[in-house]
Amino acid sequence: MTGFISFFAIALGVYALTNAYILWRAFQGLAGLGTPGIFARLFLVLWILAYPVGRIAERTLPWAGFSRCLVVSGSLYLGFMVTALFLFLASDLALLAGRLFPALPLLGHHGPAPFSLRRTLLLAVTGLSILVVSLGTVNSLFPRVREAKIDLQGRGGTPLRVVLFSDLHMGPIVGNGRVRKLVKQVNALEPDLVLLVGDIVDEDVSRLAEERMAEALRELSPRIGSFAVTGNHEYYAGEEEAVSYLESAGIRVLRDEAVTVEDRLVIAGRKDRTASRFGEKRLPLGEILREAPRGLPVLAMDHQPRNLEEAEAAGVELQVSGHTHHGQILPFNLVTSRLYEISRGWGVRGKTRFLVSSGVGTWGPPMRTSAAPEIWLLVLDFRETP
Repeated sequence: MTGFISFFAIALGVYALTNAYILWRAFQGLAGLGTPGIFARLFLVLWILAYPVGRIAERTLPWAGFSRCLVVSGSLYLGFMVTALFLFLASDLALLAGRLFPALPLLGHHGPAPFSLRRTLLLAVTGLSILVVSLGTVNSLFPRVREAKIDLQGRGGTPLRVVLFSDLHMGPIVGNGRVRKLVKQVNALEPDLVLLVGDIVDEDVSRLAEERMAEALRELSPRIGSFAVTGNHEYYAGEEEAVSYLESAGIRVLRDEAVTVEDRLVIAGRKDRTASRFGEKRLPLGEILREAPRGLPVLAMDHQPRNLEEAEAAGVELQVSGHTHHGQILPFNLVTSRLYEISRGWGVRGKTRFLVSSGVGTWGPPMRTSAAPEIWLLVLDFRETP
């Protein structure tokens, strides 16, 4: 609980400081506009408050429609805020260049920047931010299907069609309609197996029940079955409630356990590493595989792509992960690329291959500018071991 309070305090402080800077720059550009300027200031302040007020309202008010309206509106502002922050910083650098070099076209000036120049930059920042949010939102609505063929040492037989996705984040933004559309797209790929690699729910399982999300997920129709692992958001939502909800949709959640599929593939599902923060033990991968049949290829599901050497040491042939969103919004992909050995796509360690999906949903801002949403179709071809 102490860790959560600290995280919340830091997040709230960053949010407040970021918006103080944005308001400062916006109010400078709105100076002297009279009544229209007053309405613009009021709109901006209310938009800033929409997300935190909406998150409080969804936990305290019985009317879900009101809180959802605030959260959706506030989530759009989050995308606008991030984009505007970097554009305002760029405009400040432009103003500094104009002051250092007064002869600079359009930006050159002596002394404090004139109101007309600040207003022009404000209009430019606002217009570009709206454009980026609009394009990023549209981009987030259309998952791309990525395909790959994987050769595994095994016992032969027909290839397995495995469809996987991660980071759906079912909630106020990704609602019942989006989930049903995703399910149809997955079923059209005629999967033998469906793997859900964590962060399937967002934070409030009771709201998912109200929108009958389980009914939508229950329409997944793989020949063999659907398997999932927990992500950090399953723990934020309440692990037991989240797992129970997913299993009510016919999805088996693997929590530090392994299953054998058709006597030719072992699937090992790991608890998310967030479990330790909630007082749970996360088993080593080697221990999870101790009772698994020998000689079969192992596919591991681990939401966060950290400590990849563990899968390599355990003899895993393929590990699939999510979590990173590949930053979701530019330029945060630069951050995730530094934090994770693989932020998106494929990697290899020894004989172990790793696939990190950028995810199919969104968290926070309902937009994607650093990576498209994706669904993976893996065709597993089992070559007989010599």
